[in-house]
Amino acid sequence: MSRRSQRHRSTVLPFSYRDEGVDFELDSFAVDQGNRKALDLKPGQTEIDLASAVSSSDSSGDPDWETITLNGKLRLPEETVQAVFPQDERERPPAKLYVTIRCHETIYRDRGVISEAPTTPGEYDVTLEVPKSTVRGTVELRPYLVRTESRPRDGSNEYANQKNFRVASGTLYYVVVDGPKDDERAAIDGEQVRFSQNAHLPDGNKLYYLDFRNESRPKLWINSDHPRIAEVLQSRGSVGAEARMRDVILDQVSYGVWVQLLVRAGSAVDVEGEVEHEWQEMVLQTFASNLYKTSDVSEATHRLKDDLSDPQTLPHVLQRIDSELQEYIDPREQLIHLMEEGLQI
Repeated sequence: MSRRSQRHRSTVLPFSYRDEGVDFELDSFAVDQGNRKALDLKPGQTEIDLASAVSSSDSSGDPDWETITLNGKLRLPEETVQAVFPQDERERPPAKLYVTIRCHETIYRDRGVISEAPTTPGEYDVTLEVPKSTVRGTVELRPYLVRTESRPRDGSNEYANQKNFRVASGTLYYVVVDGPKDDERAAIDGEQVRFSQNAHLPDGNKLYYLDFRNESRPKLWINSDHPRIAEVLQSRGSVGAEARMRDVILDQVSYGVWVQLLVRAGSAVDVEGEVEHEWQEMVLQTFASNLYKTSDVSEATHRLKDDLSDPQTLPHVLQRIDSELQEYIDPREQLIHLMEEGLQI
C-alpha cells in the first residue's frame, strides 16, 4: 500500500479521506534570529529553494545557519470536516492538525503540531523550525488532519473510527536547504508551472518546453497542468515504483532537451571553433568527441557545425546524435528498474 500513489490510496481506503482537504500555504521564512522574509511563491509553486538564502557570505558558500523557521497558514474547510467526520462529531472534531517534516537524505522525521483536539474549521498560524543538524538537501513538509479518539463501529465504513488515522492532507512542499557544489551545478534551470496560465509557454498537452528567450541561460519548463506527472517528478524517494517512474519520465524529457541543446550548440560554433555561452561549451565538450570518435574537440565541433548546416549530412548526424544520447542517458536501465518494480504505481 505504501508504494501506491495518494490518488490511488484515496480510492481504496475503507473510509472517507480528503487528499487535498487541508489548505496549506507557506508565506515567509527566517534564518536563526534574523528578520522574517517573504517567500513570494508563484501560484502552484511547491518547491522552495532557500540554498542561496542560507549560504555563508564568504567564498566557500557553505551553509551558515542553525535553524530555518518557516511560517504560513493552514485552513481547515467546513466541507472537509463534514466529509470525514460523522454528524455527531462535527461540532467538536476529535482531531489534530500537524505538519510532517521529513528529510530522505538524513532519514529525519518530525512533526509540528498546529492544533490539538478539538480542531474546528478555520484558519491556523503555522510556525515550523528546521534545525540544520537534522537535515540535508531537501526537506518535505506536508499537513495532515488526524483522529485523536477511537469510536465504536456503527455498521458503516463511511468514516475512520480509529485513533491516529489520518483523514485529510494538503499540499506537499519541498524546501531546498543545501545547494549543489559548483561542479554539480545544473547546465540549465528548471521549474514547474501551468502552461495554460503562462502566455509565453506553448498551448496543448506539452509535457515540457525548453525556453531559449535568454540564449545565455536556457530554462526548462515542466507543465504542471498534468498534476499526476508533476507529482511524480517532485518525488524525492530513491526506491519504489514512483521513484522508478520519475526516472523514466526524466529520461524522456532529458533526451529531447539534450537533442535541442546539442543541435543549437553545434549550430552556434563560429569559424574559429568557438561558442559564445558557457552551456554551449559544456554541451560540445560532453558530446562532440564521442560523436566523431576523436579526442580533438576542436575538430569534432567543426565537423558537427558542418554536418548540421549541410542538408546532405544532416540526417546522418541526427542519427549519430540519437545513438550517442541512448548511450549517455541509458533509458533501458530505468525501464528495467520500473518493470522490476511491477509497475506498482
